[in-house]
This record gives sequence, structure tokens and C-alpha cells, in this order.
Amino acid sequence: MRKFLLSAAIIAMTVLPAGAADDRNFTIVNGTGYEISFIGVNPPDDNDFGENELGSGLADGGSVYVKFNEADKGCFWNIKVKWTGYQEQVFFEGLDLCSITSATLKYDRESRKTTALVQ
Repeated sequence: MRKFLLSAAIIAMTVLPAGAADDRNFTIVNGTGYEISFIGVNPPDDNDFGENELGSGLADGGSVYVKFNEADKGCFWNIKVKWTGYQEQVFFEGLDLCSITSATLKYDRESRKTTALVQ
């Protein structure tokens, strides 16, 4: 019986994903050509972007994995991005993070606009 339980536990560990990742977890890739100093994520009805998802600056070409916890609710979220050494910031509103696995940020110098290519 003991061998059966151990075998069942091993099978369950290989079949079930570790920690059952939240559907809203996603990766942000910096393809802007500039270092990013702040990435904040919040629900649409909240204007406080107090928590920075970055531990330090995110270099061009770098990425950060944003994880949610069970206390967070809903699929639609806003993202705020600020660059190191610049006053400019950009907001992406109402992104369905339940259907996005990554967002690559791009900056067009000619139009001075930042876009997010989502997958």
C-alpha cells in the first residue's frame, strides 16, 4: 500500500503543474530601446500603481515575469510603464490578462508612441 501511495504522489506531481499558475501571469519584454524603471499593474477601478514589478531597471531586450496572487480578481488589468531618466509614462488600459501570455513593448521614435504586441 505504501508503494502505491508513493507512486500515486509521484504521478500527481508530474501531471499537475507546480503551484497551478494563475491564468493572468504574463511576461513583459522591453523592446523599446530604453531602460524601463517602473512597471505597475492594477485593476481598472484602481488608480494607485504603488507596487513596482521590477526589482531594478529593465534593460532593452530584457523581460520580467509578472505573477498574480489569489487575492487579485478579474481578467482585465491596466499597466503603467515609466522609463529611466525620462518623465514620459504610458498606460495600457483594460488588457485581458487571462488571454495574454506575453506583451512586447515597442517604441516608435518617429511617432513617439509606445505599443504593446501581445500574444
